[in-house]
Amino acid sequence: MTKSTEPQYRLLSRVDISLPRRGGVSWGSLLKVSQTRIVLFSKEDYKPNTRVSLQFRFQTDDGKEAKETADAIVTWQCGNNAGLDFDPPFASDRPTSLLGRYLLKRSDAALDGAHSKVLVQPTAPLPAPSKGMETVLLVEDEEMQRTVFRKTLEKSGYTVLEARFNSEAFMLYKRNMDTIRLIVTDVMMPGISGRELAEPLRSTRPDLRIVYMSSSPHPELLRYRVLSEDMPFLQKPFSPDILTRKVREVLGAH
Repeated sequence: MTKSTEPQYRLLSRVDISLPRRGGVSWGSLLKVSQTRIVLFSKEDYKPNTRVSLQFRFQTDDGKEAKETADAIVTWQCGNNAGLDFDPPFASDRPTSLLGRYLLKRSDAALDGAHSKVLVQPTAPLPAPSKGMETVLLVEDEEMQRTVFRKTLEKSGYTVLEARFNSEAFMLYKRNMDTIRLIVTDVMMPGISGRELAEPLRSTRPDLRIVYMSSSPHPELLRYRVLSEDMPFLQKPFSPDILTRKVREVLGAH
């Protein structure tokens, strides 16, 4: 059998979003895609029934890139997550395109970091994370996300001190430095970054643990040296279980 020499492209997470009526281009991170619809993260506000043009990016292992466009209609938005329907359904309309072939092979796919993979359900339920007793400083400028994260950690037994921005975080840390064991901070915030907040504090307390979180793709944060490979990281959006497991994992890594 002759081996195919056709380049093998993988779907990247970044999607460029054009709004014809508004003009200009924004971008989002692809979270989930099927033959008829797409879910992405974006800080833009979209009204339901807004028509947009999406540009998808593909890349081979040797760095060759390709792009494809598709039209879609916004159906819902909750916080920074938005759902869109392809119009017309992409795979059936363009079965010979890169995205069409990708979707025909995978009826439901999810993006992990920058590259796509098929969703796999675990064969057995994971054990529940153990309850925590430590104090956590949570730094997040998005109120809705901060509230969800705080309630999740408190439900797992942690004492949570929450800060909306870096100056508030510094103040809370100064007042509670003897009890705070972990800082969970967004990477990109107004003013200094989460890393610029956390590293000076950790330099005086080597036992202080840090977990970074961001909606920006992890490979891009590594590429531009915003973070380094050894820093505990959570890719937004994530489930409550993922948050509590990561916190427990980092606090237990003595």
